[in-house]
Amino acid sequence: MKAGMAVMAGMLGLAVSTLANAGWSTTVQDDIFSGGKSAMMVGTISAYQSVVLDCNSEGLTLALIQQEKWQEGHDNSTWSLLVKVDDGDVHRFTAASGRRNDKFSQYGTAEQDEILKVLNDLRNAKSQVLLGLQSDVYNAKWSGTAPVNGSTSATDRFMQACKLKGA
Repeated sequence: MKAGMAVMAGMLGLAVSTLANAGWSTTVQDDIFSGGKSAMMVGTISAYQSVVLDCNSEGLTLALIQQEKWQEGHDNSTWSLLVKVDDGDVHRFTAASGRRNDKFSQYGTAEQDEILKVLNDLRNAKSQVLLGLQSDVYNAKWSGTAPVNGSTSATDRFMQACKLKGA
């Protein structure tokens, strides 16, 4: 019962109104482990949530992150993460919840082929990015919208740094 209440409290944290002027950006750094580059692309949903794509020598990931401290002893769980750009296809991922760092939790996936499809959609985005998070176990749903301003240039920079080709 405690886990369900904790999840619902987390979902309430996700239900903050979105910020209309936020956008997309990419940060690129040297990757000491591979000699190549690592990159992080961020799309802001609200003051407390973002969608984040990361690449480094270990691979490519996509995560919905939210500002909240991950509770010690909190069990990781599996969620459905949905991403839809404009009127395109809904990309469905199996995402694992977990701690991202001291300030953020995340719902992340490393399904590279589908992430590449999302990146292609983001490169051509015109109006909005819809995101959804769902758990049948906790009977919980959340959805949010990210604007597309800056998505084309952020995606191009991210894909170039990560040496990714479109899907």
